[in-house]
Amino acid sequence: MISNRSEKFILSANTIDVVSAICVQTLSEAEADRKDIIRLRLSLEEILGVWLESLAGALVYVDCGKRFGRAFLKISVDGPVMDAWEDNEALLLSSRMLSQAGLSFTYAYKNGKNCLVCNPRKQKSSMGQVALLLAAVFLAAFLGAAARRFPATQTGALAVTQPLFNMILGALRAVSSPLVFLAICCSIVSIGDLTMVGKIGRKLILRMITGVFALAVIMALAGSLLFPVAAAGNKISGNFSDIYQMVLEIVPSDIVSPFLNGNALQLVFLGICVGAALLILGERVSAAQATLMQMYEAVQFLMSVLGKIIPLFVFLSLFNLILSDFDSGFSSVFKVFAIVVPGCFLLTLFYVFAAAVRLKVSPVLLIKKMLPTYLIALTTASSAAALATNLETCVKKLGIPKKIADFAIPLGQVLYKPGFVVGLFTLGLCMAESYGIPITPLFLFMSVLTVGLLSMALPPIPGGALSVFTVMFAQLGIPGEALALAVAVNAILDFFMTAAGVACLQVQVALAAEGVGMLDKKKLKRSVS
Repeated sequence: MISNRSEKFILSANTIDVVSAICVQTLSEAEADRKDIIRLRLSLEEILGVWLESLAGALVYVDCGKRFGRAFLKISVDGPVMDAWEDNEALLLSSRMLSQAGLSFTYAYKNGKNCLVCNPRKQKSSMGQVALLLAAVFLAAFLGAAARRFPATQTGALAVTQPLFNMILGALRAVSSPLVFLAICCSIVSIGDLTMVGKIGRKLILRMITGVFALAVIMALAGSLLFPVAAAGNKISGNFSDIYQMVLEIVPSDIVSPFLNGNALQLVFLGICVGAALLILGERVSAAQATLMQMYEAVQFLMSVLGKIIPLFVFLSLFNLILSDFDSGFSSVFKVFAIVVPGCFLLTLFYVFAAAVRLKVSPVLLIKKMLPTYLIALTTASSAAALATNLETCVKKLGIPKKIADFAIPLGQVLYKPGFVVGLFTLGLCMAESYGIPITPLFLFMSVLTVGLLSMALPPIPGGALSVFTVMFAQLGIPGEALALAVAVNAILDFFMTAAGVACLQVQVALAAEGVGMLDKKKLKRSVS
């Protein structure tokens, strides 16, 4: 149980230890991940140490506890503006990216005080979420089968469950559109300035974007072999003029309709334009940037609240599906697993062996070095849980300079999710097949754009994947009823997709460092015990 407390101290070396201890106690009571607690404590001590040099003797205010069911920790110090990240650009980028996932302190200057705020999230229990989803599936199957045995009860049951399902689906769509838009905007704004990350940053970002869309194209080619592709002239035409028209329609005619219609491509386009404009204008629109970040936090919070009722949403959708047409929605579930699970493993092995050839190192040695991080991601389905081991592996085992790893890994965890590209593309194809949506060349082209862009807009919060599914299915014309199956399947596939993404990110960062001559080849080729 988190205890609310407000205390005041005089800034000194001893005070730093006391505040650090309060920080650890609060994070522990909030059931934050142990590695996150250690990293946040070290970050806090480093920042307070910087402030001590100029603000010794100033008042320090510590407020912590719980507000509206959410843990918070706030440390404020009287004095002039003292941004501890101002002279540490790599630390600034890392902090901005991680703060979007609640894994870092956020700095602000308010009412004459330098403020550090952290809203730690409870340690993620992926297996607990999977258990709830499985319980929802089995309960829906049991009650649905019972209702089918008594046809007279089906109409009454649907009269209760269908409106409730529609209400939750409407709420999800209402939050999903602004969430995708804000996720893109904030990811761009969080970069700060491309000049600050230098040549390695531009190279890495280009590699990530190219890698995501190249993989999406490969998935489209594989999908054309594994799924029946309809010829032009069906429900969705596949000729060039339609593709050209679809590309032109990425630019919306007004700023409201993309949010009302849930048009994924237009939402991402708007997000890129607004984010790029704010990034270019820089300090001149600092207030707008701060407002945007705050709006993103608010919408993230709303989606995390909705994420808690995902098992109920899955139950309602599957229950209604069983009462209406039991076979249509389930026909491709096994096909999803048959493609995504081996696909993620093959993707990881391809990256490892390609890196081994490029870097002239044994693939077995590379696998040994990357395996600990991979296993953590595989068993937790959380790139955040693997962050500490990921950074340590990159710096100590793969020979990546610390200043590169400190900004590249957090940046990659936000923008680069190749495993999710595989899963999202496959789910889209399988759900389209199940619900009779023609898979045409235009559908595949649209899927490449949508999946590539949405993979970079996936919010790192509970329910984040659901928001992306909602927007994607609306874009591709897949019924909302398919969301429940997608969410239930994704809960299991997330373990494999996250592990693949973490491993591929390590390879991308290593290759980017090697491309600018900053990779320590001796450390990379050093054997491990």
